[in-house]
Amino acid sequence: MRSTRLKRKNLVHLRVATEVHWSGSGSRSLENSQLHPVLSVLPIIPNIRLLSLRHADINEAQQSIIFGLSTLRTLVVRSCGFYPSTTPIPHSHVTALKLAHNDTQTSHHLLSLLASTVEDLEIDSSDGTVRCVRLGGFIELPKLSTLTMTSTDFYSEIVTRQESLGTFKRYTSITTLHILFYLRLSDMSLHHLDLPALRSLTCHHRLAVNLIPKRPLATYVEVYSDFNKEPWRLLDSLSKTRAGIKNLKLFVSGEFFSILPSFATSLQQLEQLTLGLCSRKKADHLPDHLSGQPLHNHPGVGAVMLPKLRWVTLCVVENRCTGFSS
Repeated sequence: MRSTRLKRKNLVHLRVATEVHWSGSGSRSLENSQLHPVLSVLPIIPNIRLLSLRHADINEAQQSIIFGLSTLRTLVVRSCGFYPSTTPIPHSHVTALKLAHNDTQTSHHLLSLLASTVEDLEIDSSDGTVRCVRLGGFIELPKLSTLTMTSTDFYSEIVTRQESLGTFKRYTSITTLHILFYLRLSDMSLHHLDLPALRSLTCHHRLAVNLIPKRPLATYVEVYSDFNKEPWRLLDSLSKTRAGIKNLKLFVSGEFFSILPSFATSLQQLEQLTLGLCSRKKADHLPDHLSGQPLHNHPGVGAVMLPKLRWVTLCVVENRCTGFSS
């Protein structure tokens, strides 16, 4: 919505909305004058659940409107300015907060306001969130259960990424962790008693090898595969969870199928298995196991017995950095 004059028919349509997205560009002062009429009608939207703001400066009056929305549960703030208010801000009901490319003051202000309610937090490694958590004392987030850490550049900013995980490991309530960039445990300090409640992990396999053992992990999703991984080390780690892996998603090449019998001893609790099939070269064919020919075990290899396995998904992955969508 860009118009400063909202017609009656527009207000009727707004009443059935569940999400409102604002993306500005160019002159902040001009666009903020256009943003205010949109924010001012938010209280008449009875079912708004998500508000997304990009390139906007939010003043005290507008913050009072946003945090006063009783149905709002997700707030997305990218490249925005939310500054400390001199007047009381309504108690917010937001449980999911996504921050990216904001300054430290904005991130600190939002986390402080939502500290008692936020359960799902997503940050970018280039954001000021990591620094703001320690600014002026550690910000307690007692209900934080899901943490997602992203990065604009997959291989850069290793130091910032170390700080990210090193800071948020202090939140013992985290049960779900998504680390969507490359980071090895050898690059940082992480004790096996950190993240004691972790049940679901999404990350690069080299970090997973050390994060999985001795934690109550039931789900592991691999991101950013390469062909130099050591599947034996990963399988060994998967077998050392306190709960037993029930849901597993891996990128694999054709050679992976030769070690499938190892699943019989490592993954007895497995219920769902997703394999992203990658080839070393673009011209490589899929493994013979998918060629349509009768399937036989390799000589001397017994059957793979997974008593609880109920669902198997095979994905032909063209871009192994985008996940299991192909």
